[in-house]
Amino acid sequence: MLKKLLYFLFVNDTLKKNIVFLKKIPLFTGLSKKSLAKIALLIFRKEYTQYEKIYEENKEANVLYILKAGQVRITEKNSSKVLEDGDFFGEISLIGNCTHKNNASALKKSELYLIYRAKIVDLFESDNKVGLIIMKNLANILAKKL
Repeated sequence: MLKKLLYFLFVNDTLKKNIVFLKKIPLFTGLSKKSLAKIALLIFRKEYTQYEKIYEENKEANVLYILKAGQVRITEKNSSKVLEDGDFFGEISLIGNCTHKNNASALKKSELYLIYRAKIVDLFESDNKVGLIIMKNLANILAKKL
């Protein structure tokens, strides 16, 4: 019984922290706390070492990456940009079966939250409102980049 209680308290605290973090991500603007909790439950946490490749150009894009802590470099042909805490990338994976048009690697030790396309699509199918809000946010974000 005590183990179950401690597990619940730990998971609940982690879930709360993840909800607070996700609320700051522009892709999730306008989502309720309950919807953010659903997304937080989909997160797979992964650490990358300095200079470790996260993904390569022309490889299947099936993960949305959210940078929890660290720095990531995105390189594409003759340009590159550095992402910081709270930035996300790999959003092309939300659109469908696509390949990456760039490369991503950790500039220093980094903690990333990964959300696999299959899991987020399942969420969109079970909660259309969440899917609509996220896709609307994604469209606005991509439009600003043009």
